[in-house]
Amino acid sequence: MAEKLIFSLQIFFLGFSVVLVVLFLLYGLIELANRLRETVFGAKQVLPPEPLSAEPAGLPPALAAAIAAAISSYRESSSPGSRPVRFRVSMPPAKGSPWAAAGRRALLENSNLLERLRRK
Repeated sequence: MAEKLIFSLQIFFLGFSVVLVVLFLLYGLIELANRLRETVFGAKQVLPPEPLSAEPAGLPPALAAAIAAAISSYRESSSPGSRPVRFRVSMPPAKGSPWAAAGRRALLENSNLLERLRRK
C-alpha cells in the first residue's frame, strides 16, 4: 500500500514538473518572439484618442436623453438609500397598429420594474 502511494506521488510530481517546465519554455519563446518583433518592426506608436463630438452622431435628441436618463437612474438605484424611479414614456403615434404601440409603451414603462425584480 505504501509503495503504491509513493509511486503515485512520484508520478504526480514528475508530471507536475514536466508541465511547469513546458509552460516556462513557452513563456520564454513568447517573450523572445515579442522582443524580436519589436526590434524588427520598431516600437509601437501610441496614437492620441480622437476627441468626442458634442452631439451624438445619428441619434435623435429624444433617444439620447432617454439613454442618459436610464443610465443616471441605474447608477442612482445601485447607491444605498435610493428610491425606485418610474418612467412615463410617451411615443408618437405609430404608423401601424395602435395595439403594437401600446405594447411597446408598456414594455418600456415596465422595464425598470423588471430590472428591479431581476436584481432581487
